[in-house]
Amino acid sequence: MVDQEQSAKAIPPETSMNPSEFASIDECYEAYEELRKCPVQHADAMGGFYWVTRYGEVASAVRDGKTFSSSLKGVLLPADPDAPRIFALEQEAPEHMAAKRLYMEAFSPKALVALEPRLVAIANELIDKFAAKGECDLIADFAHPLPVLGVCSAIGVKHVSVERIKTVSGEFGKSPERRQEVIMELGGLVLEELLRRRAEPSDDYLSKIANAELNGRKLDDGELARFMVGFFTAGHETTTSTLGSLLFHSLKRPDLIKRMLEDKAFLSAAIEEATRLNPPFHAFHRTTATETEIGGLTVPQDATVRLCYASANRDPEVYDRPDEFDPDRPAKPHFGFGGGRHFCAGAPLARLEMATAFRVLLSRLSDIRLSSDEMEYNYKDGVFATPVSLKATFTPT
Repeated sequence: MVDQEQSAKAIPPETSMNPSEFASIDECYEAYEELRKCPVQHADAMGGFYWVTRYGEVASAVRDGKTFSSSLKGVLLPADPDAPRIFALEQEAPEHMAAKRLYMEAFSPKALVALEPRLVAIANELIDKFAAKGECDLIADFAHPLPVLGVCSAIGVKHVSVERIKTVSGEFGKSPERRQEVIMELGGLVLEELLRRRAEPSDDYLSKIANAELNGRKLDDGELARFMVGFFTAGHETTTSTLGSLLFHSLKRPDLIKRMLEDKAFLSAAIEEATRLNPPFHAFHRTTATETEIGGLTVPQDATVRLCYASANRDPEVYDRPDEFDPDRPAKPHFGFGGGRHFCAGAPLARLEMATAFRVLLSRLSDIRLSSDEMEYNYKDGVFATPVSLKATFTPT
């Protein structure tokens, strides 16, 4: 009877596709196009996992946290079942929502309205440093520092090196064997400020975190450090990547720039389109809590499933001309900020930072143009896609 049941199950085929070996973003998307021909495929790479690349299957999985767990083995590969979990990102109910509510307090509508003038000032201060040169690197000079300064302003961090945050957060996806060490180093950059707020609290958000209770107790030093990682990876690297994508695609299209500056709704649509087309996180992983079917194929219990957001975002069954930048396309949900209960809590801040940065940059440097038709990405750990450089020229001011 058991043999008959096993033979009736449709087993996913094997593939040699290894995301950690992709040499470029173009290679990624070529691989995704091939993988989408089958709803789920198994790979032995990176400890073993199942590719899920179609929009429909990814959407179903992100909505089903009971079957597809973020907490059992975390969301990164290779899986490390014994590592401490990243708050919210690698948790499920009820711990997930308790942590996410704390994150979301920093990005409430009221908080973002108060933050916007500071973001305008940050953008202007960065542009002041290169405006007289007539040229710049929009990633290194603008898209990299702006989100760090923005998130530090949002949460009240004042005494930490922006360059140090950039350097350490950039290491997060490069060395899987050092992942926990980098997490503690990154969170530790603001630990002294947190402990100072615990001893002498003020009315800012950092004081709230320093004295917050989860599960009936205050966070210890290690937990505080891990909690802050969410701001300096999801709140920094993601916005750098999506802002870089927005600038790259829009500055190649002068016909769109006037509309983006005059129409807030169209600028918002362009931001969503840039995020869909080049999401900062290509995939996160889940662990199956029970045997399940994906697209009619059987995946066993305790298997690692790779939810490939970047592939789902270009599924031709959902998006017409999916490889093109088209802010006028009909609005449809995408996975550029994740999905389901793990939708990025910092998405409202990222959207505000991108809109503010674009408007300030184009109002200051109205004739800015790209020096290249290509933008190189650093593809780290099979997950993170961060633009490396984007050179531009303009009339010096």
